Amino acid sequence: MNHLPEDFIFSQSSLQDYVDCPRRFQLKYLLRQRYPAPEVDDLLEFERRMAQGERFHHLLHQHAVGLPAEVLQKRIDDDEVRRWFDTYLANGLNDVPERRYPEYSLTIPLGAYRLLAKFDLLALSDDKALIIDWKTSRHVPRRDRLQKRLQTIVYRYVLAKGGTALNGGQPIPPEQIEMRYWYADHEGQLVSFAYDAAQFEADEHYLTCLVREIEERERFPLTDDTTRCAYCTYRSLCERGITAGPLDEWELDEPTDLDELDFDFDQIAEIEF
Repeated sequence: MNHLPEDFIFSQSSLQDYVDCPRRFQLKYLLRQRYPAPEVDDLLEFERRMAQGERFHHLLHQHAVGLPAEVLQKRIDDDEVRRWFDTYLANGLNDVPERRYPEYSLTIPLGAYRLLAKFDLLALSDDKALIIDWKTSRHVPRRDRLQKRLQTIVYRYVLAKGGTALNGGQPIPPEQIEMRYWYADHEGQLVSFAYDAAQFEADEHYLTCLVREIEERERFPLTDDTTRCAYCTYRSLCERGITAGPLDEWELDEPTDLDELDFDFDQIAEIEF
């Protein structure tokens, strides 16, 4: 047995790591192996882009909690971030319900553990529950790839399973849920995913089986897809090369903009069953 901690909280990131490479999951979450190899070949540019993404998300949060746009615009000293913010002001909130919860975290039980979703923005009306994820990636992934990502699966499922706190104590019907990826670097291009009861049941089965598989695993093999190794900090530890992959191709895999595990437990709504 792999001895997962009893208080382990799964997330879309940890589950995606497992699906991409069981060995990476083991090294990162079970063994807590620190191996600070660069993820990409241009670390300075990587760090610059990550800092831009963090700045952009912070601006959107400030705007969502009531700071005037014109005040925020005056504080922006990066032309690219300013362009993204202007795009957001132009179309980022089109058709978005007025009851909004920025940077809202929610956990639900999943087997013997818990599952976390940290939403950039939740927006609700009487007949719609919209999940928005703000993206600053240079590339928009193919729709079929996004549909298979654990973020798409986990976020819709968690809201359907645990959204009662936002809906007067009643579950949010899956048919009312929509997940929307909004791409700042592409004039606010949208990739949206609806939801329904059949997909909810399929996701519940998939996630439950995935956690059970992790819990019962004794060996965590390396991925057969060696192209993933070029962007993994453990690649030399696993003898899968020593050279980091090119930054632009790394972005094609649609990484998480921010580290979603950096959260405050006091800000998480927990749903008990």
